Amino acid sequence: MLAVMLIIGWCPSPGRADSSRIAPSDIKFGDPFEITAGIMQIDYAKNRLILAEQEVYAVDQEVGAETIKTAVFDADGESISFDDLKIGQTVRVRGIKLPDGRLIAGDLVCVRQP
Repeated sequence: MLAVMLIIGWCPSPGRADSSRIAPSDIKFGDPFEITAGIMQIDYAKNRLILAEQEVYAVDQEVGAETIKTAVFDADGESISFDDLKIGQTVRVRGIKLPDGRLIAGDLVCVRQP
């Protein structure tokens, strides 16, 4: 299940998660989502992208005893930083839609440059 993909034991890195705290119950009752769209806006300070007029958050935070972290890749499958993303790039995002409507990216792949 997608939640299993999201809840893995990566080492936490402070600073990623302005989407407010995520509770274990948020993950339990969330729904998987996938979207492929061009990046309309990027807020590097809040780790937020606007894709197809929806806010999508990159996270790196502890949820219960686990850590969830957004994995970001270029088109070749190489790991990149969230800060390497640019407006106009087309990305495919798979993640979880929390009960409060927040979209949390589990993995984000840049499929096309602008």
